[in-house]
Amino acid sequence: MKIIVTITTFLSLSLSFQIGAHESDIVDNIMLNQIFNINYQGDLYSGYLKADKEGTTQFYYLFYPAINDSLEKPIILWLNGGPGCSSIQGAFNENGPFVFKAGTSEFELNKYSWTNFANMIYLESPISVGFSYGPQVEQSDESTAKYNLQALIDFFNKFPEYKKLPFFLAGESFGGVYVPTLTKEIIDYNSQQSADNRINLQGLAIGNGCTDPTECTHEAWQFQIHVFHQVGRHNFISEQLYEKVRSVEKQCNEVKTDICTQISKEVEEQIIGKDQKIKANQYNMYGPCYTYTPEGSKMAQRFFGMRQYTEDADIPACADIQGLYHHLRSNKVRNLLHIKVESPEWEVCSRKFVDYKENPKGSYYLYKEILKNQIRVLIYSGDVDAVVPVTGTMFWINKLQTELSLLTLSPWRPWYVEGQREVDPNQNAGYVLDLDGLTFMTIRNAGHMVPLDKREEAEIFMEKFVKKEYFP
Repeated sequence: MKIIVTITTFLSLSLSFQIGAHESDIVDNIMLNQIFNINYQGDLYSGYLKADKEGTTQFYYLFYPAINDSLEKPIILWLNGGPGCSSIQGAFNENGPFVFKAGTSEFELNKYSWTNFANMIYLESPISVGFSYGPQVEQSDESTAKYNLQALIDFFNKFPEYKKLPFFLAGESFGGVYVPTLTKEIIDYNSQQSADNRINLQGLAIGNGCTDPTECTHEAWQFQIHVFHQVGRHNFISEQLYEKVRSVEKQCNEVKTDICTQISKEVEEQIIGKDQKIKANQYNMYGPCYTYTPEGSKMAQRFFGMRQYTEDADIPACADIQGLYHHLRSNKVRNLLHIKVESPEWEVCSRKFVDYKENPKGSYYLYKEILKNQIRVLIYSGDVDAVVPVTGTMFWINKLQTELSLLTLSPWRPWYVEGQREVDPNQNAGYVLDLDGLTFMTIRNAGHMVPLDKREEAEIFMEKFVKKEYFP
């Protein structure tokens, strides 16, 4: 009898310790509302996760439980890209419960927050990104995936009550590499675990994500064919120049010659001028170009083509970052969010992040195994992005369908936002295609960061995806 009581007591204490492991990370709601000048009624956890078994690598995280019935809703891990850029962008600029008003440092409640239907984790990775820190070692796509897996395991150790919930990965930009590589790590991890200890991964969602070797690799930088198709179709370059691009496409995809370099230069000059002083927002071709740059920071001066992490600039060209820097460099906010003294000064894209090895294969090669393991896939694309444009996404999805003989379940069709809006009622919100295991959709008039440009549409399609609902 004593043994039974002792075991019961031990299990009770163990469970209490587990559930209490995250209590030190809870953010003071009264102070949060005072500092951010909002009226947020939910919970927020802010702290660090062990990204290696030794605990020397610490990844910073934010966790917002769903507004209501959090233990009955799925859980989503969000990863921004770069490589080297902070996922707090996602929380504070895109799909979190409070976000910045455009071009300001003022927060407002986001009625289209993904916490309406899910629990949201935002993770800053890899080492040196945002508030995350650790030994200064060479990093890669593969090492980042392993770090992220360890951080995720530590999260579920802190929050064991969430471990059995349906779990989804989501991200954008270079998250198109982070998400599939982490998916592969989870698949391998689950194969070695008992059923009770597996991560309940159900699906992944990626927006304007780097995937194919022809998109975001070093080789692709030299002749950005998908970007050229995007700007050509939108008449950002002359028809004569676009014809030149098409005439050398096959040649320049295989071997980069002087003619390829020359045409690339001509495209850039037609968009931003010969002296490169004309600003163009490549993240949203029709959006404004913000120029706010705090003291000590530097905005990238290349206004065409994807940010390169080797640049000595912590702010992507035209990015709306005023609110992020105003708050995340404040000592009040660092104290509020339990930021450790070991954490570096916050930057939206880390300038300490220079020794990173990208896989020249991108992440395309992983989709065969992902689909084989019945992990559901949503690929979405803002149609006015000129960094990882819809043209490239359609290219690799068509290639994948052919190579894997994926059946078309529902053909290309328009989708729309249902509801009572006075403006745009039932108007086309983009297009959607359902393949066996993979849904591809476009979002009309959205750029590189879809939940920033089209918050309502993003909430609708993501909720439908996690609930396995049909897109209208």
